[in-house]
Amino acid sequence: MSPVLQLLILAGIALFLIFKLRGLLGTRDGFEGPAKSNYTIDQPSREVQPEEEKVDQDIIDFVSPDSVEAKSLAAMKKIDQQFVVRDFLEGATKAYEWILSSFGKGQIEDLKPFLSAEVFESFKSGVEQRDPVHNFIVEIERVKAKIIADVKFDEQSHSAEITVEFVSDLYSYVEDESGEVIDGDKNNSVSQTEEWTFSRVMGSKDPNWKLVATS
Repeated sequence: MSPVLQLLILAGIALFLIFKLRGLLGTRDGFEGPAKSNYTIDQPSREVQPEEEKVDQDIIDFVSPDSVEAKSLAAMKKIDQQFVVRDFLEGATKAYEWILSSFGKGQIEDLKPFLSAEVFESFKSGVEQRDPVHNFIVEIERVKAKIIADVKFDEQSHSAEITVEFVSDLYSYVEDESGEVIDGDKNNSVSQTEEWTFSRVMGSKDPNWKLVATS
């Protein structure tokens, strides 16, 4: 076979292969977009924002959400998960009524476990100064309001203090040995506002709060 014929045959084979490949792969004329891929590029993961702290309705029912008192109460709850602000206020109100009534009757020894040494001595001194033949009566008609006025919490010692403002209507009077009222008014109540401070170590085994200050 002549060299020219061999070249023509090879050229024909080459052209056939070129057209065949173009049919399979397509062409690029400079205006095509980038080749598509079945794979997607992983997008950088969006930074996960920490979940917003849930509002504790038990706290904001009694103090402003952004107040120091609210933060202190929340810290106290983290230490003592059994602590409920509403239950505390109910217990403090009952203690307020019971302590005032017992003090009026002079029955302060029963109060000793629930009072700080300083408050107990103050109550004891008040009772001892009374005329023993007279009856001192303190009766609460109703507690109109109980407001958390201040909260202090030491995160190191877990010592907590909550000051409650009580607004109440009460009867306060003194009877002589015959039962006659010699001071105060037995028939008309008077409005009284007091602040009592209760203290406790959060998380301790002793569930009782102690009265540590009155004003």
